[in-house]
Amino acid sequence: MATSVIEICNNALLDLGEDAIMSLGDDSKAAGLCNHRWPAVRDAVLRAHPWNCAMAQAELAAGVQPPLWKWEYRYVLPTDFLRIIAITGADGDEVRDWEIQSGVVLCDEHAPLYIAYVRRETNPKKYDALLTEALSARLAATLAYPLSGSTSLAQACWKTYQEKLAEARGVDAREGVPESVAPASWLGAKLGG
Repeated sequence: MATSVIEICNNALLDLGEDAIMSLGDDSKAAGLCNHRWPAVRDAVLRAHPWNCAMAQAELAAGVQPPLWKWEYRYVLPTDFLRIIAITGADGDEVRDWEIQSGVVLCDEHAPLYIAYVRRETNPKKYDALLTEALSARLAATLAYPLSGSTSLAQACWKTYQEKLAEARGVDAREGVPESVAPASWLGAKLGG
């Protein structure tokens, strides 16, 4: 498990045969590339799977302005939102018809709306060790060509990333993902509580 973004970046750089950096603000090409590419790499890997460390739930209120057409309600997504896993209505039933447009969920379900989603987890201390390896591998694949000019190295790094991602997904999936985003009151009634 990584303790910092710098550790993840240095793992990627070391895999590429590059020197380690002290900070993302270092005056080096490697540090500049890590600083520029890290946020997109992190978000892409987190979106690739419902990682347990990045799962969240939220209750969304309907927006004041309804959509212009097709849907009855609009719900603004949380600012840390990366990917929807499940949507449940106030009655506890799964909402099947919906779409996302510009950070808003559009649907015909009345408020409130409950979502299970992958959030933008920015604290590397919360990442599983295998997720950290996948992040480092994707970063290495992203940095390989800009740092080395080698397409074969970039392709080899991409293959390594895909293998590490598959391993990390498999282990994470066996540890479970929240199955329900049903509101507590509905769940309590359903379970007799």
